[in-house]
Amino acid sequence: MRTVADVTRLLSMSVADLLDDWFESPQVKGALALNGVIGTWAGPCEPGTAYVMADQSIGDVGDGHLGSWGVPEGGMGAVATAIERSAVAAGARVRTSAPVEQVLVRDGTVAAVVLRGGEEIEAAAVVSSVHPRIAFLEHVEAGHLPDDFVGDIRRWKSRSGVVKINLAVAELPDFTADPGTHLQDHHTGSIGMAPTVEYIERAFQEAREGRPSQAPFSDGVIPTTLDRSLAPEGTHIVSLFTQWVPASWCEEPHREELEAYADRIIDLYDQVAPNFKASIRHRDVLGPYDLEHEYGLVGGNIFHGELSLDQLFHLRPAPGYSDYRTPIRGLYYASSATHPAGGVSGIPGRHAAHALLADRRRRARSRLGRAAPRWPTRNAGGHDQ
Repeated sequence: MRTVADVTRLLSMSVADLLDDWFESPQVKGALALNGVIGTWAGPCEPGTAYVMADQSIGDVGDGHLGSWGVPEGGMGAVATAIERSAVAAGARVRTSAPVEQVLVRDGTVAAVVLRGGEEIEAAAVVSSVHPRIAFLEHVEAGHLPDDFVGDIRRWKSRSGVVKINLAVAELPDFTADPGTHLQDHHTGSIGMAPTVEYIERAFQEAREGRPSQAPFSDGVIPTTLDRSLAPEGTHIVSLFTQWVPASWCEEPHREELEAYADRIIDLYDQVAPNFKASIRHRDVLGPYDLEHEYGLVGGNIFHGELSLDQLFHLRPAPGYSDYRTPIRGLYYASSATHPAGGVSGIPGRHAAHALLADRRRRARSRLGRAAPRWPTRNAGGHDQ
């Protein structure tokens, strides 16, 4: 059984040191180190990255195997569609292309949301799942929030360096280590470009110094090997999650430099699968600027905020507000900037819904005279009272 000291050690370790404790092969360590830096503005030698690996490795998709990842049939959009169908069946009305401009607050309680174009929708409760800077610094007027809370959100770190590359290919990669363009087991797993820990660390240091990596690392998958509905017969989609470019690239598109960066990644794969480059029919390259402006991922960070030691557990998204409630009554928060952070799990939304329902039950009991009302409040230190 792991002790508190063991867990504390894990949280403070670098993934490089953790892997050194257990493995000798540089190739094995390079492959496993990927999970310690995915979506993270930190190299594998930085303290805290061991936790990131644990975060990526302890979940499952319901099959009982820790660390397993699923490919949803129909693509990631199918997940949202399934949630929509479930909500509609329960009586919800779903509206798309209706961005929120403002959350209205009256007497410290949420009152309504204002959509782009001016439409106002009254609401007794609002659950927000956008990035914390959007939720609390744009949608809500700062005067409705405690100064220390606003300060915490302003200091929230959301750096990235991720470049997502989507490729349409005419055939599967023909790897020199396991030849053949016919579907084989290795085509269905992760295809990492991370020979060693030192290789990954060098890629990060280049970006930290303000240059795109000359030899980026990549974690690739071919989802069409598991779901043929995603592409026409005989063709495939290759999804490459790569790092790093400078964090400041969220401020400008850097299109030409991004295309050159993508060229380098493709050339690296071509060295181990010589048909790879020639098989590409189309490509889509998304840098931090695209991830922020097209998908609302501030800084391009896929976790709505870094998984650093100062932004985990009870500190997510701010000290004293990790219970999915906010300083505003009736406004709940359920983005990946809450615990447990990251991934497509639905856990923050579930917890926020439970908090909302628990508060409604308390108010109902209060109206019936069964119990004193209890809406969680915070003292000066931000803790529940």
